[in-house]
Amino acid sequence: MKREIYFPALGIVVGELMMFFGQVNIGLPIHIINLQLISLVLILSNIRPDIKKVLQSMILLILMRIISLVMPQFFTFTMLWYVLIYGVMFIPIYIIIKNQNISLSEIGINFKRLHIYLPIALVIGIDFAVLEYRILDPSALIGNVQPSNLVQIAIVMFVFIGLAEELIFRSILQTRLEKVIGLKKGLFLTAILFGVMHSVYGQINEILLATLFGVVIGYIFQKTRSFPFILAINGITNMLLFGILPILLK
Repeated sequence: MKREIYFPALGIVVGELMMFFGQVNIGLPIHIINLQLISLVLILSNIRPDIKKVLQSMILLILMRIISLVMPQFFTFTMLWYVLIYGVMFIPIYIIIKNQNISLSEIGINFKRLHIYLPIALVIGIDFAVLEYRILDPSALIGNVQPSNLVQIAIVMFVFIGLAEELIFRSILQTRLEKVIGLKKGLFLTAILFGVMHSVYGQINEILLATLFGVVIGYIFQKTRSFPFILAINGITNMLLFGILPILLK
């Protein structure tokens, strides 16, 4: 693995491990320093363009964590807080897509075989949602399963959280890593980073499951290059996990 990629990735892991142990006052500075170092490397170093694109992609992960930590709680309604955080992330996502000239095919804008993929996405989403529910036992973000509430949480989980996460991890980071370190290493490094970004829950089983989820969804993306497919998996999983299962199973 290229050291120019290894060290920033390690910095992200270390920062997230501090979050895992509840040391936000240490983890946040680590992420900020990592962000500064990557920025300096991008500005001052004569690195290969493909590695530069990977480092730019990793910045998205750091920004997502920093924004989630420093964003004031303007809303008592948690779903609106998610909308604000992930809504802000679409700005750097757009900048990187434009800067790197990422094509629609690389993003995965492909609606072929969607009639086959969607039922599979439902099965995978249900399976992972049930597994993750047993680990986290989260409270519901909605009061009941009335249609209006389901529409609200679907918008948050698909249009904001799912869309932002899959653009960052699969369409941008994974595709950049694949070109530098290969398909397998790119897949697994992306999955590991996806897993450790769930460290804020403070449960090792959640990190492991999120890493497995990253491997599965990343492999599916490699084989299909269908963004709607992986977005459906992510959205269904989170909608069930934070909306439906806590109501039905409690």
